[in-house]
Formats: sequence, C-alpha cells, structure tokens
Amino acid sequence: MKILVCDTSNQNCSAGIYDDGREIAYELSFETRTHSETFMPLVHRVMEQARITHGDLDAYAVTVGPGSFTGIRIGLAAVKGMALAADKPCISVSSTEALARSCENATVTSREETVLVPAIDARNNRVFARVFEDDTMKTLIPEDAYDADDLAKRIRNMPEIVYGTRRQILVVGSGAEVMKQAFERNKVHINVYCAKGAAITPKGVAGAAFAHPDLISARDVKAAYCAVSQAERLRKTDPSEEYKIRPAKAEDVSRIMCLEEGAIPHPWQRSEIEKLITEDNKCAFVTEKNGHIACYIGCDIVLDEGNIGNLVTEEEERGKGLATAILKRLLEHLKGQGVKKVYLEVESTNTAALVVYKKCGFKSYNIRKGYFGAGRDAILMDCEI
Repeated sequence: MKILVCDTSNQNCSAGIYDDGREIAYELSFETRTHSETFMPLVHRVMEQARITHGDLDAYAVTVGPGSFTGIRIGLAAVKGMALAADKPCISVSSTEALARSCENATVTSREETVLVPAIDARNNRVFARVFEDDTMKTLIPEDAYDADDLAKRIRNMPEIVYGTRRQILVVGSGAEVMKQAFERNKVHINVYCAKGAAITPKGVAGAAFAHPDLISARDVKAAYCAVSQAERLRKTDPSEEYKIRPAKAEDVSRIMCLEEGAIPHPWQRSEIEKLITEDNKCAFVTEKNGHIACYIGCDIVLDEGNIGNLVTEEEERGKGLATAILKRLLEHLKGQGVKKVYLEVESTNTAALVVYKKCGFKSYNIRKGYFGAGRDAILMDCEI
C-alpha cells in the first residue's frame, strides 16, 4: 500500500511517501512560518521527489491530534481536500503514537525494561501524553490531556514500575521537561531520561499508519484534540463522578495489590485477591478512570450475610468521595444478591474510614482489643440493607 503521510499537529510539519513501510521520499520542516504557508508546498516537493501523482496513492495518513488546535485543523483540511479530490481513503494517526514511533531508545537500558512516554506540552503544567511499553508498543496509560503531576503519580504507581519489571522511564517530545519536573516533585526514584527535542517524523507517522491501517472515508476523519475547554476545566464537579465503578477483573489483581501494599501493613496475598474476583461467594469492585484504578472493595457472602474485607483508596485520591461511592455500589449489589446484613471491622484510629461507614448506615456494636496488633483496636460494625 502506497500512502502519503502528513503531520501538522505541532511546531514542525512533515510529509512523506511510503510503500508498504518502505521509505520513498520525505521532508521535515521546522520553519517558523505557519503551517498554512509551508505545508502544501512541502507536500508538492515530496511528491515530485517521489515522482508520483495523487492517482498513484492508495491512501492518505494524517495525524489527528492531540496537539496544536490550529495545526491539526490545517492538516486535516488539506488532507481531506486532497483525498476527496483523488477519491482515496484516509488513515487517522494518533500524534502521541506517531511521536513514540519517531524515537529510538539509545540508552543502555533495554527496551524490554523501559516505559516510553511521548508527551506534548499543553501549557499550565499539562501535557498531551500516552504511556507505552517501549518494546511492544502496548498502551499502559491511554492518550489524554493530563496534569503533569497527576500523570507522574499514575506512572509511579503502575504495577510495572512498582514491581520493577520496567526500571526506566523515557520521556520524548516538547512535554519532556514538564514531565521531568513533575517526576522530581513526586519522588519518582527510578531512571528518568528526557528528550524534549524529539519531534514527530514521517517515519513515525508511517509506522503508526501501517500498524493500524484502518481505511476510512476522508469525510469521517475527525480531530482528536483531547483538551477540554477552559469553561469545562473550571466547572466544579463531584470528583467521584469522574470514575466508573465496575466489578473487578482478573487483570486488575496487580493494581489492587499495589493499592493494598501502599495502605495496609499486612496486605492480602495475590491468591486471596484472585478468589475475591473468581469465586461465587465473593465479590469485588473497583473505581476506574481512563484505565486507572484508584479504589477497590472486597466482600465475602455467606447465605444472607456479607463480610467486607478491605476498602482501599489510593492516597492521592482520598477525600474525594470514591470510598463512599464504591461502598454504596457494593451494598446495592449485595442487596440484589439477597444479603440482609453486612459486617466489617475497622481500626479505631481510622477516623476517615469510620466517617465513610457511618455515612453509609453502619453502626458499631463491639470492640476487639488489639485485633490489628498491640494498641490497635478494632471497631466491629454492621448494617442492615
């Protein structure tokens, strides 16, 4: 398949001709003039160099964002015009994936041990970014607009980082310096390398296009800006509403273990968590946003009674109503299963948890001295549902 690849999503613009992955001609421009002035002349030069016409092409590939609002619109308008005139299909390419595929790991640490973070500066400590496994290009954190500190915390808490299977972070693109500072502020203590001069190249766009060769009509090509409007950013919402509560799945076990190890002196074993998810007389729920799990709860069911084990919320997300929301969801589920009474034990000094449980209708009925260790009493609570 012979395609014209195009990118105007950031400061530079580029175009190239590729035939089944083989490079025929390309040009990359860092001119200070606007893309509306430079892009189409650049395309004409590349096609002349390749000695082909629009009729020789099989498709057009274009980066649809995220990135510069104006740049994306210029590129999409130009490519859609060419494709419609030539009656050819298009391939939408993610800017973050194109940036990731434009770079090579030149460090001494292998790709198998590296997390790759293509990051585009979105100003005000925000970045357009995605997180990949460097060797497989598997997405670990999906593409979106992130506060740099929030993204640094998410990366720090990924199972791949916590358990050491990935021991290096490589950040590329204009947002690299922003992320470097965020990693420092949030005490990410593994190797972090930053290449802020890395840019999207025609080779990167082509790599993404041939990896995902989904042909669509030029009329259906749409921008992927990611960033929300200022009005939306300023709108006050309940943070718990940003998360989706769902039943836990097998692939959540490693993340749940990370939550437990960050909050509980004696966390549950993997086998115990797996049973919560797989066995009929047990259940577990998680809160998730953009693939990130910040809270989980587990419960055993015996006849018409439930016994809640651990309810854990990521430290950075506490105080936002996630624990209350997931507990209410669990109680609704248990009621639907015919459960009439639910029990739990909570450490007497855990005032935040006590507030959550009381808010959801739990009442204390006994105290067990030293249940959690010397000087650490347990308050026994129950709730009729």
